[in-house]
Amino acid sequence: MASAIADGGGSGARSEVPSAGADTKAESVGYGAVSPSGGDISLVSPRRRLMRNVLRGFLAVVLVVMGGISGWLWWTRPPVREVPLPDELAAKDGTYARIHTSIEPVETAAGGLQVGPLRSEGHEWIGTLLWRHNDGVQEPIELRLGETTHIDGLGTVTLFAVNPKPLIPDYRTGGWTYKVYIVLDPGVEVIR
Repeated sequence: MASAIADGGGSGARSEVPSAGADTKAESVGYGAVSPSGGDISLVSPRRRLMRNVLRGFLAVVLVVMGGISGWLWWTRPPVREVPLPDELAAKDGTYARIHTSIEPVETAAGGLQVGPLRSEGHEWIGTLLWRHNDGVQEPIELRLGETTHIDGLGTVTLFAVNPKPLIPDYRTGGWTYKVYIVLDPGVEVIR
């Protein structure tokens, strides 16, 4: 630091005054460059700045894509897959049955109840049961979870659970597609 004579008369008293261009406190603390207002001036190379912007853009795209896929899965594969039976049906003397291609269909003297396609619509599962008459005609019956229908020659059928195929198929495990509750019509008996 340069010294300057403060009293101008040469009395020997000296005052320390920093001269222009001398080290400042900011530089001695470790700042590389100081703006005239005293703030830190960051010197980031254009290449680093470009890489940082590319990384931010990439992360934004990944987040948007993941959000879109998650929303699509949530909408097309609703989490509600089972509903309780209504009390008035549970009080009746009915039969629980699982319906699947690998399980023998529920059969009566009038026909058999088989599995049909399962799909989601409006964020809810819709199951299709096929009522195969003895003459070979198949009647598709679509039911939402908890919905009940009457089938002539069988009785009242309520769909209360679905088991959709997993996103990544695993053919080593068996299973079922629908669980139904059947209240047979009077005089109707299940053959198998």
